[in-house]
Amino acid sequence: MSTAEEALHRPPTRMAMTILGLITAYLVAARASRDALFLSQFSTSDLPAMVAVAAIGAVAMSMLCSRMLVRLGPNRMTAFSFALSGVMQVAEWMLFGYRPRIAACLIYVHVVSFGGVLVSAFWSLMNESFEPRSAKTVFGKISGSGTLGGFLGGLLAERVAALCSAQAVILVLATLHMLCAVLLWMAFPPKPGPPVREQRQSGEREPAVIGALHRYPFLLTLAGLVLAASVSASLLDFVFRARATQTIGRGAALFRFFGLYYTATSLLTFLTQTFVSRWCLKRAGLSASAGALPAAVSLASLLNAVFPGFNLLSCVRGMEIVIRGSVYRSAYELFYTAVGPGDKRSAKSLIDVGVERVGELLGAGTVSLLLLLSPSRYNLILFASAGASAIALLLAAHLHRGYIHALEKSLFDRAVELDSSLVHDSTTRSVLMRSVEIPHVPFAEDAPMATAPPRPAVADPFLRCATDLRSGDAKRAIFAANKIGPNDWNLAPLLIELLAWDEVMPAARGALERFGPRTAGILVDALLDPDRDFVIRRRVPRVLATMPSARSAEGLFEALQDQRFEVRFYAGRALHLLVKDCPKLMIAPDRVWRAVNCELSLQRSVWANHRLLDRRGSNEKQWFFDDQLLDRADRNLEHLFTLLGLLLPGDAVRIAFRALHTDDPRLKGTAFEYLESATPPDTRQLLLPLLEADAEGRLRSTDA
Repeated sequence: MSTAEEALHRPPTRMAMTILGLITAYLVAARASRDALFLSQFSTSDLPAMVAVAAIGAVAMSMLCSRMLVRLGPNRMTAFSFALSGVMQVAEWMLFGYRPRIAACLIYVHVVSFGGVLVSAFWSLMNESFEPRSAKTVFGKISGSGTLGGFLGGLLAERVAALCSAQAVILVLATLHMLCAVLLWMAFPPKPGPPVREQRQSGEREPAVIGALHRYPFLLTLAGLVLAASVSASLLDFVFRARATQTIGRGAALFRFFGLYYTATSLLTFLTQTFVSRWCLKRAGLSASAGALPAAVSLASLLNAVFPGFNLLSCVRGMEIVIRGSVYRSAYELFYTAVGPGDKRSAKSLIDVGVERVGELLGAGTVSLLLLLSPSRYNLILFASAGASAIALLLAAHLHRGYIHALEKSLFDRAVELDSSLVHDSTTRSVLMRSVEIPHVPFAEDAPMATAPPRPAVADPFLRCATDLRSGDAKRAIFAANKIGPNDWNLAPLLIELLAWDEVMPAARGALERFGPRTAGILVDALLDPDRDFVIRRRVPRVLATMPSARSAEGLFEALQDQRFEVRFYAGRALHLLVKDCPKLMIAPDRVWRAVNCELSLQRSVWANHRLLDRRGSNEKQWFFDDQLLDRADRNLEHLFTLLGLLLPGDAVRIAFRALHTDDPRLKGTAFEYLESATPPDTRQLLLPLLEADAEGRLRSTDA
């Protein structure tokens, strides 16, 4: 069973599904009662002002929530806020019998301000409870239970209003929030210890919103998306509620309509979340899934502006609710899994609630302005909604790259914040070590430069050196190789042959390296010749790694297609070192991805037989992809990640490689999510199943 599947069956996950079901039931019932009670006391023209007041209250509440999340953590803050909301709604129910207009306004502000804050706080808690990889599976199930709760909530509101009264729904809402508070405290009790940021660095100040935006710039784009989508939704919602009042009238009929309407949209949201959202996230990715909402709303708003009618408008508004609560919500919450806990606590509520309510405030102002220009005509408002959605779509298209950068930072932060005293396996402990690039260490010959052994007298220096290299005497050959200067490159063919002789190889390799790029051509010919001694071919890449030239890079690229794994392994590592030391060498990404896909296409049985015949010494750490793992790493994975390091940021790929060898589930899950997001679809489909199988096999061997 994978990590995501295990997380899905944990008791806290099932409890989270129940709690979100209750939360969404509250939201749907509260939205219906909010609209019906307000419109029963006020006219439609009062809606923009009420929306503006509620938005200002929500912004203030989101700022307070952000501070409380940092100070108390999402566990304490969320449970306490639900309990407080329940108490306040009981007071509002009591007030409605005496001052219905005042109570209707308070209920409207309460639902708008508390509703968004509590949903945001709940998802903050979920984001800290699951790592990014398992979150993609778990969040879909949790969201699905939430939409099912919304269906039941709308039905409950309609039945209570029909059998009792509209005011009685307020007591039901209070009960739902009280129950949420109890279940949250039971399922997610507060964790002991200092706040997250203080654990990482004692004495560090609490994370500020500005600091969070500086560390994760893509949050600005995400905030822009929320703002534009909120403006669009508020414009569309105003037209929908105004036309509903004109078409249906006021009183109990309007309340029942809203109850049934939100029940139907909740059912459609549940079906979409269950059967569509996960497919969209897997196939289209987070950015495209988030962009589905503004794309659909923009087209639908334009359509309704051209072909006005309440039935079509109801469908457009319902589509916005369905997509927002399913595909968009799932993608939006997953973006935050790449953000550090402290920064998430300080920024998420402000973006979720504050920015969204500012969007509603802007939407209310736009409605008021457009009504002055064209009273009782809503086409201009629908065109404005389409324009805001188009802006949101452009912002959504820029989220993917920022999300990948956030995952890279999350890998670094997770590796740093782990307390090494709490890590029991040595591999995870190695992840805590430095992540800087290993400087290239020049090869140092181990063989001493002894005095020249006796040899026959030869007058010509070239012939004398060639005779020593071909003598079959190790001492004579080593002495001759060590004496060769950088201009004696015409001896390269003899030195290449000596690479097959273990005892003489270090000296021969050192002499070839002194020649520089001028001998790259003959070395590449030896590397790519399938009839050449395999020992020579697997050692040539180590020499080419020191010769920065286009010929060396091209030869190493061609060697990535070789039939012998060890040739491909050292060619990939040599290419990695070559590009690192000489960034001006151009590499073709398509060729690297093809090489990665070729390695991934090999059967697992073939992988199991891959071995390195030449042992790499610990003094040659540059020839290991990760100098902390050395010989503990799987050779196939090491080769794959070496190739990935040619295209993706080296430090992030290295930490992801280490994470696969650790026992830390959050670090490992973040690594999986980063690799899934940063690789193209054809590579992703081959890479992830292989890594998951490797992780399960490693886990079974550990358990055994």
